[in-house]
Amino acid sequence: MQIGSFRSEEVEELVEVWNRSLTADPISPERLEARVLLDPNFREELCPVAREGGKLVGFVLGIFGEGFHFPDGPSGKRAWILAVAVDPEHRGKGVGSELLREVERRFKDAGMKDIWISSYPTAYIVPGVDEAAYPEGMRFLRARGYRVVSQAISMDASIWPPELPEWVSEREERLSSQGIHFLSYIPRLLSAFRRFLRSHVQWDWEWLALRNLSRVHEGTFSPDQFILAVKGEEVVGYCQYEGEHFGPFGVAEGFRGMGIGSVLLGRALISMMSKGLHNAWVLWTGGDAARLYSRFGFRESRRFSILY
Repeated sequence: MQIGSFRSEEVEELVEVWNRSLTADPISPERLEARVLLDPNFREELCPVAREGGKLVGFVLGIFGEGFHFPDGPSGKRAWILAVAVDPEHRGKGVGSELLREVERRFKDAGMKDIWISSYPTAYIVPGVDEAAYPEGMRFLRARGYRVVSQAISMDASIWPPELPEWVSEREERLSSQGIHFLSYIPRLLSAFRRFLRSHVQWDWEWLALRNLSRVHEGTFSPDQFILAVKGEEVVGYCQYEGEHFGPFGVAEGFRGMGIGSVLLGRALISMMSKGLHNAWVLWTGGDAARLYSRFGFRESRRFSILY
């Protein structure tokens, strides 16, 4: 077995191993390139691959904030493992262990101190490891010292036929009487929206919202995919969706518990229905948000573990 670094001409081989190994999370070369390989922080040397007889049989996909750093790791000492895969025919031969040791060594040589097995903030594919889908993988990672630090829930809902609970409209009317109104994004709200994002949501949600706002002007994202809650001249809540994927959404701290999140979600689902969509899903949620989703018919579909 030889350990080397990924090369772009091997992308078809890597995707083949991915899809044979990570069967619950199939991927295409195009999606891998768009989500990871084109990221400014991606470095081929942080993707060690194992070859036997010249054939790629396993890989680890690693990344850290080199091109730009992240607020939750301003010193640039956090690294992520996005995927570990070994072809089923080559398991039990130490391939995965050798690949994991190699990527850890490369992270250490680059000055990284924290390694998370989780999604990467600006371009994640899945939140973490699906324990139900990959019990063997979880045993492998635990045996090498990684521990579960949190969990993420994916939820799905059928939004057909197009109907919402009556209490959503009643809540919107009550909020309207309090001066809180709901509308799609319009350019005059840009400054207020940016103030809200900077002050009330985590930085990667801000990054995603600004990226999608730029897409509005490119014609690849519609303004009505943003729903804003506005009081006076200030934005106090927002949500967004893309295709059947809902989220993220957030509400300013002083306005939580008023039902704004419920109306934002309801408004977004109505917009999705109007575009002919029959389903909606969220990739990463939990706690109060998961309970809110359940009131709109969302049900847990997968549960992911984030390891450290």
